[in-house]
Amino acid sequence: MSSFCDDTSVITPVSPEDEETRSGLGYPGAQNHQRQTWPDGTETEGDFYNHIPAAEAKALIPQDIWDSYTKVTIWRDPYDAIISRYYWEMAETESLNFGLFVHKFYGMLTENAQIAPLEGPAAPDVFLRYEHLEEDIAALGVEGLWERFSSLRAKEGVRPRTGTDAATLYARYPGAADVVAEQCAGEIRKFGYTRPGAAPATPKQEQPAKSDFFFTLSAGRTGTAWLAQFLGDNLRIKSIHEPLNIEDFGTQMPEIKHMRTFNTYGMNARMQKFWSDKLASLEAPYAESNHTLGKCGLIEALAESPIRSRTTVILLRRDLAKQCASYVGRNDFMNITIRWQWYLDMGYSNLIVDPARFLPLGQVGCAIWYALEMEARYAYYLLKYGGQIKFVGAMLEEATKPAGAPKLLAALGHRGRVLLPEKKNATRDSSGVTEQLTSEIRTLLDRLNFDPVEAASAYIKSGRSLDAQEAHRAAA
Repeated sequence: MSSFCDDTSVITPVSPEDEETRSGLGYPGAQNHQRQTWPDGTETEGDFYNHIPAAEAKALIPQDIWDSYTKVTIWRDPYDAIISRYYWEMAETESLNFGLFVHKFYGMLTENAQIAPLEGPAAPDVFLRYEHLEEDIAALGVEGLWERFSSLRAKEGVRPRTGTDAATLYARYPGAADVVAEQCAGEIRKFGYTRPGAAPATPKQEQPAKSDFFFTLSAGRTGTAWLAQFLGDNLRIKSIHEPLNIEDFGTQMPEIKHMRTFNTYGMNARMQKFWSDKLASLEAPYAESNHTLGKCGLIEALAESPIRSRTTVILLRRDLAKQCASYVGRNDFMNITIRWQWYLDMGYSNLIVDPARFLPLGQVGCAIWYALEMEARYAYYLLKYGGQIKFVGAMLEEATKPAGAPKLLAALGHRGRVLLPEKKNATRDSSGVTEQLTSEIRTLLDRLNFDPVEAASAYIKSGRSLDAQEAHRAAA
């Protein structure tokens, strides 16, 4: 894993032999494990070490980082793991047979559960199974990880190649199997491990619920109409862009009062009723790429909804300069009712990005501010709800191409032939004005050097939230 790290990463020391292997491969070695500088600029001293328990690491790491990162561990069949430990400790050279070793050092069987608990606030998000590493690492989606992992040959040659398999040893020492079964009941049940020599049991590994609800977190003018058809064509489910029938406004489609209410008062009783009614009315499988939802409480509502575990939120982004040029070309921010119904307004009191510096730039400044506010909101939701809701990121420029579309569908759990619909609602400009405007906006964006994660982290650490519930409770 250190090969994927940069100079800001925390990398703990390993054994001298493994450090030598790591160095020989050109991977970075131990760093930042005694003193850390976090993305917000704060510095802390904390002793991270090899095999540090997750709970101990959690106490050292800022909450927003812990919540937004994916925590991964590797689990191994305990019947086999304790055999490996027996030979690693060279217990056989001290005339201690395997049966006596397990009875005497049964505490070793629970060490992994203390490091990476199976459940609770410090539990990892992903359990890779030692017996199915290639399959599970592929599902993790880190490109190149399996190739690097499988090429390593660390800690080989310790366990004899013959006579040390689980079936042989537990047939000789059946009492040892009883100890493992007692000490490791939780993991045996969770992953479907079986006692050596027993008939194979049906694996009981807990798999994430399959998504049959799909929503979009996006700014608008980002390809949401295209995405609606893309999901419908490929997932073969009911997929809508925006419910715009007269009876839909106020029930399925947020009205101006809903957009303004959430961005002024947060998730109050009016918003809670809107979301409760809307989500309860939907029938799976269902997809909606309506970008207004994410600006008036979609994520907060899903976090409290029974369909949360069945939902995937597609975070759809677009090249920011093109996105802003599209707003300006359509005069989207010239009319306040458009801002209230479809976008966000600079006058709202609860914003992550201060709009003051953008006001002198007129409509262009308003478009840029809105785009950056949405970027900060994406980061905010990932930081705050990334551990509760499944988010899948996509860039419009990649997803609409033959090479990128299959990747998006694979992230949504789809396999098979990919259908690519035509682009929708594209801005037509033969004069070159939009191209020039895009270039000018790109220059402005480059000068700003905006960091959405930094902005969202500062907003969260200030005690503020987009649902504003905490403020209301305090006022009450």
